[in-house]
Parts: sequence; C-alpha cells; structure tokens
Amino acid sequence: ERFPRVRRVSSYCLPRNIRGKTVDSLSKLKSKGLSLVYVGCESGSDSVLSAVQKGETFESSLEALNKLKDAKIKRSVMILIGLGGKEYSDEHATRSAALCSETKPEFLSLLTVSFPRGKGRVEEGYKNIQGNDEGINPTFQELSTEESLGEMKTFLDALTIPKESRTIFRSDHASNYLVLKGILGRDKQRLLVELKDVLDGDESKLRPEWLRGL
Repeated sequence: ERFPRVRRVSSYCLPRNIRGKTVDSLSKLKSKGLSLVYVGCESGSDSVLSAVQKGETFESSLEALNKLKDAKIKRSVMILIGLGGKEYSDEHATRSAALCSETKPEFLSLLTVSFPRGKGRVEEGYKNIQGNDEGINPTFQELSTEESLGEMKTFLDALTIPKESRTIFRSDHASNYLVLKGILGRDKQRLLVELKDVLDGDESKLRPEWLRGL
C-alpha cells in the first residue's frame, strides 16, 4: 500500500534470524513480495564458526536454508574464502561445500575475507580453539593469493550440486582475486579448468591488488 510500484523485495540475514520463524510466517513474507534472501553463512565448519564467534553452526545454517526453501523463498548463500586461515583451510572448504551441496541454494557466492579493522579478534578466537593432540592451539595465518585460489578449488571440487538444481555461482565480489561465473553443476568442470589455468601460472585473469576492496 505504501509502495505500490514495488514488485520484489530482497533481504540480508544471518541463519539465526530465521531460527524463530516458522515456515508459515516465512511464506507470508513471500506472499508480501520477499522473493530472495542473502544468507551470510560464511562457513560450514563448526570450528571456524566458533573461532570467529559467528554464533552459528553447520546445523543452524542448514535449518535456516531449508526453512527458506520450504517457504519457496530463493536463497543466495555467501561463503568467505580464507576464513579458516591456513590450518583450517581444507576443513573450511569441504564443510562449506557440504552445506551448499545439501541445501542446493538458488545462488551461491564466494567472497574473500579481508580485515579492514585488523585481525586481532580473529587471531584471538583461533587461540581459544581446543588444541591438537600435542596440545598446541591453532593460530590464524592469512592465506596468500595462491592459497586462496587453492581453497576455492577445494571448495568447487567438493561440491556435489546436481545439474537439475541450476545453482547460479559467482565469485565476482570486489574482494576476490579471480572472477568465475557459471551454473552448478553444468559448468563445474569449466570453472575448475579456468581455476587450474590460473594456478598453473596464467595470471592474466587475476585482479590486481589495487582493484580489490570492499
């Protein structure tokens, strides 16, 4: 009534913003025009989510994404490359891929983590993770460009989203080193080939550092 020309509404949310809502209440929002929700999952690894004090888990993200699906609201999931640092890179990539493979969002975006206010809070969070078998607590070490691209490859390799889901994939955010675009799983192999070319030494498609930012 107040905005008669508005035909579509989108929103950002955290998984916990969905926790207290029923599918029925979400469906009512859908009927009022809410057609797409950008969900900042950031990681599927409980260790990483705990270290960065996200206040979420794999299961809380899974529940939220499934609720939105049941309400027929499209979901755009955001994962942060590099959030696990060097020590948790593989776990971060594979568990994030598992979350996306299980929920099959309509849109999936990779962003690269950055620290405009410094890494102190994240570094402190990783120190509080339980130590390994030798009793040594993990530390957060930021990924290099090559390591970030390697993590992206691990993530894409681990995805098992079928062709019929037609998830639109993007890594075109300003924070990223490499722009990839495609539909999963139709274009998965092409995306991996493009990524491999860069990892093998073709840096012509990489964004120069001065063009990256938020």
